[in-house]
This record gives sequence, structure tokens and C-alpha cells, in this order.
Amino acid sequence: MSSKRSSPVVALNTKPSFGFIICLPLLLSLVSPIVVTANAQDEPITGTAPEDVWSDDYINDIFPWAPAGDDILQFKQYHTYDTMKTRMMRLAQENPNIFEYHEGMNGGTNARGEEVTADAYEGWVYGNPSPWMKITKDVQDGDYNPFVGDNGNYPDRHDVMIVGNHHAREWMSVQVPMLQLEVIAFSYGNIGYDNDGDGQVDEDSWGDTDGDGVLDDDGDCIGMAVQYQDSNGDGVNCGPGDHGVDEDYSEQFITDLVNMREIYLIPMLNTDGNIYDREVYMPGQCPGQEAWECSAAGWRKNLRDNTVTGVTPIPDLDEEVDEGCDGVDLNRNYQFEWGAPLGATGPLIPGACYAGQNNDVYNGPVDTVDQDGDNRLNEDHVDGKDDDGDGLTDEDWLGGNSEPETKFIQDMTEMNDDDGDGASEFKSTLTHHSYSELILWPWGHCTDCQSPDHYQLEYHGQKMADMTLYANLQSSSLYPTSGDFCDWHYGVHGSYCYTTEIGTAFHQHPDDIDHIAVRNLGVGFYIAEIADNPRERADDGLANLSANQLDKPDDLLPLSKGDIPVDICVSTGFDYSLDGDVSHVMYRIVKPSRAQSDYGPREWSTTAWSMAPFEVDSSDSCTLGNGDNGTVLTSSLPIPDNVAGEVHYKAMLGTLSGGNLYLFPTNGEYYVLELDYRADYGNLFGALFMFVVVTGFVWGGLAVCLRMMLVDENEKELMDALIEEGGS
Repeated sequence: MSSKRSSPVVALNTKPSFGFIICLPLLLSLVSPIVVTANAQDEPITGTAPEDVWSDDYINDIFPWAPAGDDILQFKQYHTYDTMKTRMMRLAQENPNIFEYHEGMNGGTNARGEEVTADAYEGWVYGNPSPWMKITKDVQDGDYNPFVGDNGNYPDRHDVMIVGNHHAREWMSVQVPMLQLEVIAFSYGNIGYDNDGDGQVDEDSWGDTDGDGVLDDDGDCIGMAVQYQDSNGDGVNCGPGDHGVDEDYSEQFITDLVNMREIYLIPMLNTDGNIYDREVYMPGQCPGQEAWECSAAGWRKNLRDNTVTGVTPIPDLDEEVDEGCDGVDLNRNYQFEWGAPLGATGPLIPGACYAGQNNDVYNGPVDTVDQDGDNRLNEDHVDGKDDDGDGLTDEDWLGGNSEPETKFIQDMTEMNDDDGDGASEFKSTLTHHSYSELILWPWGHCTDCQSPDHYQLEYHGQKMADMTLYANLQSSSLYPTSGDFCDWHYGVHGSYCYTTEIGTAFHQHPDDIDHIAVRNLGVGFYIAEIADNPRERADDGLANLSANQLDKPDDLLPLSKGDIPVDICVSTGFDYSLDGDVSHVMYRIVKPSRAQSDYGPREWSTTAWSMAPFEVDSSDSCTLGNGDNGTVLTSSLPIPDNVAGEVHYKAMLGTLSGGNLYLFPTNGEYYVLELDYRADYGNLFGALFMFVVVTGFVWGGLAVCLRMMLVDENEKELMDALIEEGGS
């Protein structure tokens, strides 16, 4: 017999006990690190990838002005003398409104009373003068300078000189000005181009434009996953030259700059030396190797023949370049403080050349001409002082400016006088060198010394150093030099002159050309921007007078009828001008249709701007962002009340001492004011008339309708009666 045992039903109590609740926090604290660790291992790396933000061309460093496979124009290979010259001529032909190509100068009677011809500027061996480009708006118009040979000279436009390749082996010093030339050609009038393909325009210009201490103004590099933040491999994440840093500069700013400046761009001053270094010297030093693979430093000087036979007419039987003694260091050959005994940076005896001794920095021959005809020789060298006490200054120099290349710079500088005041027009100058990643400025010839503009020179140097993350130094802090370009330009002509030491090698590897050139691109535009009055700009910056504030759209609301007032709050120490040509509000009215609702700077760039001048509003006061009181300048925009749409506006200020291009907002941007219809919809008589008309239509129409309804009802009753009568 089997027996069945039924299993008792057990009721489970699912309510947690008091003890379990007490222990739960402890259990969670023990388990949570394991869970967090597991989740952390599973989570992807934070940040975006380049392809999520930028275009393929930008990611692959493909510039928009040339096919991807053109390595020279894509800055993947170096320009030679021939490719540089050909490209400059091509750009001038394609952009005749802003570019005028030249080689050397015509010559004539120079500022020192010397008669010179065009061949005075040709290299000693290969016979090539230095190619250069004149850049300004309407370059074929303006005044013609018969000595220099250029058109496009305008007294109201400020001039700037940018020079590359004083030293033959410094190949990157050619690439940077050539990149600037390409960018100008591509950007001029090409407003609102999206350089990085992220769907935004002009959002990240050179330097720290928003003043937050970060170069990446739009944050796209910083937003990348960390492995993508050092695209140039220099060890600095999101630094100059990296993708996403200073990559989307303003084409409007470049256009404005070209319109208001005369830029003299000389990419390769030392044509003789560059050709020799590339084609003869480096192949001879390291046969079968590329220059960047060779341990030799390279050829530095020009190709002057320094052979001295001692007796005339004994011929020089060796016409080859004597690498032991030939050539002059062009950046030791300028007249200011030429030949100062500075030990290892110059020959022991000025003008002497000894094979193997100070040869790389040979500064050229001693002058043998009695310039002032007083039967004394070299008694008053170029230093800004009357050394011989004869009432003349720097009239009988010891040496310097003896070479075709330095004569070219001297005569271009001294014969460029657009306004006829006898002074050079170059208020700012820049010379590119390599290497060491430095920004240098005068003085270079003396140590433990300061120029009268020391702090102002330092100020602009720091601005350019911030763009590049280069060190900002007085030149002699690196090592003392005599007879260099910047000491001469500043000491003789008062030009704020800067030297960039680009990159990390004389013959930089081609893989580095593009990103190093991009890293230094903004410097050339900055030096052109400050060409109006660099000292004043530095003084304003040092005194924080650049905190001027233009009304933003919200400041203009609510709008009333009539002209729209736009104010700018100006620092009390800012030397503003009320000349309408340089100080004004630029504005334009656009009426976007539904299809134009997403239009931006690029689409509206063809719409012309109008100008409205400023005047002082003495009845009002203002406070600057730094808390200081300011002066109110006001401008009235004559916008009709019956217009609706958008008002685009921006301002430019000039100064009494000739400064201009103080832009608000900066970098060619503008503000957008939404404009509603402000006109009245009629007067009292018109309103009464419309009331009568509307009333007549409404009530009259109602009466007609009622009448029609009543007529219809009577007709219906009549028809019904007739039908009823017929049926009976």
C-alpha cells in the first residue's frame, strides 16, 4: 500500500527583516567598487573623433586651393626658387585686383643720392633678383613709384614688409610667407568659408580671441578624445598647429586688411644662397641623402666672391664658390651698428674674412668711400648719432648694406614714401628665420640694454608668442648680433621689427612643413594689422584701453520709431578720431525670405554696407566691462520705420594719430538685430475712413443677406401655394 504525503504549502515572508535593512548599506559599499570598475572598463573613451566634426580634407591637411596630389602647393614638399617664382606669377595673374608681381626694382637715384640700376639687386652668381609681391586692393591703380616699380601706392594705407630667407638653409622661412600668400589669394572676398568643415564659419581665429586663456576658441579640439588632440605630434595637446586650433579665421578680416594695407611680401630674399644650398652644398655634404637626413647644417650666406689676389690685374683662376671664405651673412650686413665687436657672432676684425674663423657670420667688406667728402673715412657710422661732431648724422659709414640683397631691402625701405614726408612707410616689419621657436625684437647688438620702445615691442611680441607658443625675447637675450635686419629697421626707421625663429631644424622634414607653416600663419597677419601705429596699439593694450564696447542687439531693445542709435563706450584714454572715413558704424538691411532663413555671412557677403559716422554724446555716460568710466560715441542708423527684416552692423574706430582697423566686434564679425515693422498703421482720418468702409461692408452685407433670405422665403411660400392649388 502506498501512501501519499502531501507537501505542506509554505508561505514565504518577502518583507525584508530589520537586520537586512541595517546591513544593506554595508553590502552596497562592498559591491559598488566592483560594479564601478566593471562599468569603467566597458565605457568607451570620452570625446569625439575627427570624422564626427571635421571634413575629410581638413583632417588630411588638404588645402582648398590645389589638388590633393600637388605636394608643393599642399605644403608637403618645399618650394624651390623656380616653383616659388612660377606660383607667385600665377597668383598675380589670377588675382590682378590685389596682387602685383615684381623682381628686384627699377632703380634710379636712391635716398642716399646714388645712381643705381636694376642689376644692382641681382645675386652675385645666379643673377636672380629677389621676387616679391605687392598686395593691396586695386593694386593696379593708386600712385606709381618709378624707382620701386610698383603701382597701388595710397597715402592713406599703411605699409608692412614681410621677408623670408635671409639665410639660405632656412627653408621653412620661405614656406610661411608662401602660405600667407595662398591664404590671401583664397580668402579675399571669399567671405564665410568653412575651413574645417564643421558647419560653422569664422569661429576660431588666430590667438586667444575671446580672452579665456585657451587658444581653441570654439572648443572642437578640446572636445576630441585625448588621442586626437595632438595632431602635429609636438607633445602639446590642442596647441598651435593642431587640428581644431585657430583653424577657422575670418575671411572678412583678411579682406578688410588687404583693403586698408599695402603688404610687401618677399618670400626668398637670398635667392643665390638658397639655390646653392639646395643644388650644390647639401648634395655635396651628404651625397645620396636628402637635406633633412644630413647632419650638415647647410649653407647660410649669399655667394659674394671674397677672393683677394692682392695685385691687379692678376685674375681669379677659381670661379667656383670657395666654401671656406666666400659669401656674406645678410643678417649681419645692415648698417646700423655694423661691425660692433661681438665675439663669436662676427669676425674679429670687421669686414675681414678668414677661412674657418667666424666665417658663417662674415658681415661683409669695410666701406672705402668718403661719403661726405671731408677727406676722412668711416668717421660716422650708422648709429643715430653725430659721431664726428660735424652736424651730420650717420653720413660716413664703416660698412654694411654692401650686398645686392641688403641694398634691395634698404632702397625699397627708403624709397617707399607714399605721403612725401621723407620717411619710410614701413611702421612694422617681419623677418622669418629658423629655427628655435622664438619671437625676437630689438635690440640685438647690446646686452643688458633696452630700447625706448622696450615694453611696447615686448607687448606685440607676446601677442605673437601667444599665437605660436613660442618664447618671447629681446634679441640679444638669445645672443648678441650686430648689423641685423631688425636693429637696422628699428634703429634707422623706427619700424617695429620682429624676427620669428620657426620650427626645430634648418632643413625641417617635409612631414612637418604644413603644420609648422599653419602654426606661424597668424603672425604675418598680426604684423600687418598693427602697421598703422604699433606703438599706440601697444600703449592702448598695456593700459587696457582696448576694452571699448559696442552696443549688442539686446542693448538696442526695445526699438522706437526713427533712426536706430548705436553707441560705443570708449575708454577715456583712447585717442579716438571722429573722421567718418576711419570711425563709423557699417550697417546693411536684409530681408530674409523663408528660403533664406539659414543665411549667414557667406550668403549675405554680396550685400553692400552703408556707413554712419560717430559723434560724442556728452549727455550720456557709460561704464566699461572693467568698471572704468568711458565716453559715449553714438551713431544713428537711418533705418525706415516701415522696414522689417535684419540689420547687420559693426563698427570701426580710427585714432587721431592715424591708427585704424580697430574693429568691433573683432575679426570681421558683425551683430544681427531683428527688426520688426515699426510704422503706424494709419492716422485718425484714415482710421475713421476704414471704420466706415468696414462697417459699410459688414452691415451692408448683412442687410443684403437678410433681404435675400426674406425674398427666398416669400418665393418659397408662393411656389408652395401654386403647387397646392394645382393639385386640387
